[in-house]
Amino acid sequence: MPSIEMPSKSVDEQVAPTKPRAKMQLAKLGGEQELSAFFKARNCTMPHVGLLQPADPILNAAGEDIRRRIFMTADQGGTSFCLRPEFTIPVALGHIEKGKAKGRYGYAGTVFRLRDEEPQEFVQVGIEDIGAKNRIAADTRSLADCVETLRMLGAKRLSISTGDQAIFEAVLQSLGLPQAWQERLGRVFGDTKRLKSDLDKLSGKKGDELASLDPKLREVLEAGDEEAVKKIIAKQMKASGLSPKTGRTPDEITARLMQKAELAAVNLSADKRHALESFLSLDLAMDKANVKLWALARKYDISLGDALEDFHKRLTAIEKLQLENVSIKYRAGFGRSLDYYTGFVFEVRKSGKPDSKPLAGGGRYDHLLNVLGSKQDIPAIGFSVWVDRLSRTADAAKKLQQMQIQNRSAK
Repeated sequence: MPSIEMPSKSVDEQVAPTKPRAKMQLAKLGGEQELSAFFKARNCTMPHVGLLQPADPILNAAGEDIRRRIFMTADQGGTSFCLRPEFTIPVALGHIEKGKAKGRYGYAGTVFRLRDEEPQEFVQVGIEDIGAKNRIAADTRSLADCVETLRMLGAKRLSISTGDQAIFEAVLQSLGLPQAWQERLGRVFGDTKRLKSDLDKLSGKKGDELASLDPKLREVLEAGDEEAVKKIIAKQMKASGLSPKTGRTPDEITARLMQKAELAAVNLSADKRHALESFLSLDLAMDKANVKLWALARKYDISLGDALEDFHKRLTAIEKLQLENVSIKYRAGFGRSLDYYTGFVFEVRKSGKPDSKPLAGGGRYDHLLNVLGSKQDIPAIGFSVWVDRLSRTADAAKKLQQMQIQNRSAK
């Protein structure tokens, strides 16, 4: 994680955009009245989201992809901060602080994140829809609003990839995997390499993860004797001169080892792995996905339950949008890189450019607000558009030159 100097002046004075590209994106994103009208028509407020954000909520909720890319600093008291790497988590925190049941929030502003061969300072525009209880309607609305935002910025023909972590989790549950393995595979959903690596471990194709442990410790671990494990860990720490106050406690180490042993004790059969990989290989037009999923479930005796019902309802609702010049695919193995996504996810690219960087992405994050401290279960979905990627197209560049806006959310 790169570090930055703690500002001596106000935050906005210190970290306001300075690079010409970011300035152009903010200054020419769209007419103030046009963007305000766009958000207002969708019942969105435009919250203030500071450029300097507390780092811990973002580090805890967003996962490795953001953790490696954010710009960090600390105040004199040692509290960690970061330059705003995204809007979703700050907007969600603001929603919790206000104690609202639901709200829709629109934003347009600069974010800061290390990216390969791309500017580290760039503009995002998006909408977060928090608290809407009709998840299918909210999912459909989010996808439609994303497409309309891209249209407003000049995009024409679009290709959308969709996925659904809820379907993946239903498959894992139906295959009878222990909860620990369901959670572990769920965390790497969408990351092909990590998922394959974990499936190899689950299938016994990788080495014994407990082989390096003390034989006595391994014996009590495999017997499931948690108290005996804890005593051995405490004894080993004492012999090594390690204080529980300076690192992980014996209880924390024991819990991790018990989970590791639970994972190592499970072996995925060849038939079940074949069923799972057959599911993950699905990549087809969205209007054909429902029939294919039903057929796969029958073939491998997999119960997809409510997840498939919701999938069918969402598919039907999206078809009713009749989005022009938009192709939509369902990819069973597609997930997004941020840890907080939980269900329906999507990314949008320019049509005919399947290997290009996405112009926009979004998805459902029903557990995020709990992670951030909400005592209530609050459903949520949102999307962001990467404006700098749009500005590389002639249509978007022309649109940006015609429009004037001041960045309200960065004031």
